[in-house]
This record gives sequence, C-alpha cells and structure tokens, in this order.
Amino acid sequence: MSNGTTSRRDQIRIAAEELFRTRGYLATSMRDIADKMKLSGGGSLYAHIAGKEELLWEIASDAIEAFFAAQMAVLASDLPPVEKLRQAMIAHVTVIMSRLDAAAVYFDEWRHLGDARREEFAARRDEYEKRFELLIHAGVACGALNAPDERFATLYALGALNAIRRWYRPDGRLSPDQVAALTADAVLRGLIG
Repeated sequence: MSNGTTSRRDQIRIAAEELFRTRGYLATSMRDIADKMKLSGGGSLYAHIAGKEELLWEIASDAIEAFFAAQMAVLASDLPPVEKLRQAMIAHVTVIMSRLDAAAVYFDEWRHLGDARREEFAARRDEYEKRFELLIHAGVACGALNAPDERFATLYALGALNAIRRWYRPDGRLSPDQVAALTADAVLRGLIG
C-alpha cells in the first residue's frame, strides 16, 4: 500500500476511507482497518490515531476542505453567473470523482460523529451549500436561470451532482473531464428556463 512517501497515518486513513465507504462506519472496526493494512494487531494503529471517530472526523474534514478549495477557485473568477455555476458544478463533481471513498464518507457517514463535531461539520456543509445557493441566485437575478425556490434548486442541483458517487467508475468509457462536464450540463439544463 505504501509508495515510500505515504505516511502510516495516511495509509490508515486510506484504508478507513475504503472500509467506511464499502461497509459503513458503524460496521467497520479498528481491527478491520488493521486487517486491511495487513497489520498483526490493532494496537499499532493507536500509535498513529486516537480512534475510529478521529479517523471519521479527519476524512470528513479533509473532504469538505477539498470541496471548499475547488469552489473558492471558481468563485474568485470573473465568469458570468451561469458559467460560474457550471464551473462550480464541474469542480464539485471533480472532487467527488478524484476522492470517491472520502466523498462517500463525507456524504453518508459524517452523521456518526459525536455531537460537537457533527454540529461543526453540518455548519461547514451548510456554508458550502449556501455558496451554491448564491450562485443560483445570481443566475436568477440576471434572468438566465428559472428557480422560483432557490433553496430547493440548490438542494436539487447538489443532490443530482452528489449521486455520481454511486455510479461513477474511474475505468468507465468517459474521461473524468467528460463526466464532470456532462453532469454539470445536465443539471444546469434543469435550472434554465
């Protein structure tokens, strides 16, 4: 699993991402992670990580920061509102495709965080969604989009984009760039009116 540059902690996180995605957080034990890494005992994991929830928090936090970084690059551009929204959608889908395991944890498993971390994560996620809503609002304000309920349109768009984690395969017939553009265009067509 190691390529010589990946730290043990990163290896643990990668193994946990895959197991949390395929089995779910609740059904994955620290022993499962140790077994995935072909370690003889779970004890050596604890030298690098305090526990399973810490892994979940780290994975979810890293994923949300990747989404924010991709979104911020688009928001800083001088593109017209609809093209900015399209590029934000492409960036969002690209993050999902490039980090399928972490994205699945971000979308599905974060609810298992402890109360304080779950609230912090939900607030950060809401902030991210609000930025999409502002992009939709800008498109409506300039007359390019038809979204009578901008919050609904935001949830519709993100829900459609997020579904890619369930069906995207890196070895599919389309390149990641093609998948991202086709997905964003399909969702955007639902908002143009």
